[in-house]
Amino acid sequence: METTPKIAADRNKRGSLAFGRNLIVLGTIIFLPGLWGAAHGVLTLRWPRAEAKIIDASLRTFSNDSNERKRRDEWHSFAVHYTYNVAGRDYFSGRVEPYDFGMQNSAGADQMRDRHPVGSTASIAYSPDDPSLAYLEPGPSSFSLLMIGIGGFMALTGLWIRGLARRGIGRMET
Repeated sequence: METTPKIAADRNKRGSLAFGRNLIVLGTIIFLPGLWGAAHGVLTLRWPRAEAKIIDASLRTFSNDSNERKRRDEWHSFAVHYTYNVAGRDYFSGRVEPYDFGMQNSAGADQMRDRHPVGSTASIAYSPDDPSLAYLEPGPSSFSLLMIGIGGFMALTGLWIRGLARRGIGRMET
């Protein structure tokens, strides 16, 4: 009977430490842009407000139909255009959330459509330095908060794995 050789305990420990380090690095790469976006999003909460009129609002539905899968995946994106006036000058915008990295929460898009129908008014936040920069929903975007959560979880998991590896618990066998 032939047995496979076991890998030395020191090599297992190095592998676990490296895996934990990689999780920390990857988590940090996700966490930091999310933190930057959320911090800048919080700053928009201090911006002055103006009354805006919603002139166009639509919920776009995207789906992933696959013959191999019995389940149909759908996600939504909210597109909006509004006009507002600052210091006697009219502006036009379509920005929804600040620093959302081009992503949008599908469930949040559904709720935004209900909150902002065509013809309604909303209080938008605009930049005091450039009134043409405005957001319908100021504050940290849902996507930047999601990045903070996922990145933080991954980095903390990496720290935990490294702590276990240093104590010799949870060896990785290959």
